[in-house]
Amino acid sequence: MESSTFAAMPGLRAGRWWGALPDAVTGAACLVVWFAPFAFGQGAVKTVVLMMLMEFLLVHGTGFFTVIAFADDMSRGKRVLAMLGLLFFYAMFVAVFAWSFKAWWPVWVFVWLVAAKGFWIFSAPRDRAQEVQRQMTTWAFSVVAYLAAVFGGVVLSLPRLGLTEEVVATLGLPGGGEWIERPHTAVAGMAFYFFAIAAFKFWRGGKA
Repeated sequence: MESSTFAAMPGLRAGRWWGALPDAVTGAACLVVWFAPFAFGQGAVKTVVLMMLMEFLLVHGTGFFTVIAFADDMSRGKRVLAMLGLLFFYAMFVAVFAWSFKAWWPVWVFVWLVAAKGFWIFSAPRDRAQEVQRQMTTWAFSVVAYLAAVFGGVVLSLPRLGLTEEVVATLGLPGGGEWIERPHTAVAGMAFYFFAIAAFKFWRGGKA
């Protein structure tokens, strides 16, 4: 093994922990809400359900952002403009969520999810080719994990745990649909998703 690889190993080990930590924390919080819906306040379940919608936006956008960031055929100015355009596009969805929930906290949920991805990007920087591969591999895994979380919640007979019908009736979730009427499927799905992402980042973070 080359000496440069040995020199990089402490940074890679630290990057494994720092890159995976935010998602592990989010997954643990979702698990707590599944068991105790009011552990973090009256709006905890509402937050997790909205988190599932916002994560869909981020998973959808990550591939585009990565491609734009490493597009050699575009000038830096064009890449910046393209990213700003995408940010504005997704910000409109966040604004709609904030309006529908009549609160500003959806914005902070979005900021936390974006920050978690930032931790991963900067946790253990590599050279250009390795970084492109790392980001695209992580994005592909996140797509698979998200789909598994969504469809698993619909297909599997998951226990309600703390989210009984009586509790759900008091939550005041807006709208209708599977996640609104049976929010335990969204909460359980998000717990699985973020734990899976944390495990993947921990494993992938050790790859030089």
